[in-house]
Amino acid sequence: MPQELVTADEFLTRLTTAFAGPSSAIWLSHKRHTFDAGGDASMTAVDDGEAEHDVLIRCTHGETKFSARVPASSLHTFHAAYGALLKASMAPHMRKRDKKKERARADAAEQRKRELFVDVKIGAEGKRGKGRRQRMRKVAAQKKKEAERERIELRDAARKAQE
Repeated sequence: MPQELVTADEFLTRLTTAFAGPSSAIWLSHKRHTFDAGGDASMTAVDDGEAEHDVLIRCTHGETKFSARVPASSLHTFHAAYGALLKASMAPHMRKRDKKKERARADAAEQRKRELFVDVKIGAEGKRGKGRRQRMRKVAAQKKKEAERERIELRDAARKAQE
């Protein structure tokens, strides 16, 4: 499996044919290309300051491997073309969002949140029988709402503290 180093334009055309071909796994990788004058890669964590490095982009499609070295000066134009290619190639395979279900879920969550801040009306039912059971259910529902409110307030306070 020899790996070919091609130009950026050739890389894009070969990647287009790889996406158009029979479906199989396509592996893409990006990494900064740093080599010393001796030919070995420098593996130190020292930052070079303002030095711009080339980007090495690799593609593996079945048995074929090819890569391109894009200079930092033309990286923005390459990324624009590369992003458009990826979006056009992968969009047909993506699942459509079901916005109707998402909207219904959001509306239901908003309704639950609104109902959370409305207190349960507890009447003065009797001490025994059906009225007593109804009153106790309402008291339990009110306690549950108060506990949920406290939990939400604590969660919001924790979020604000993180910011």
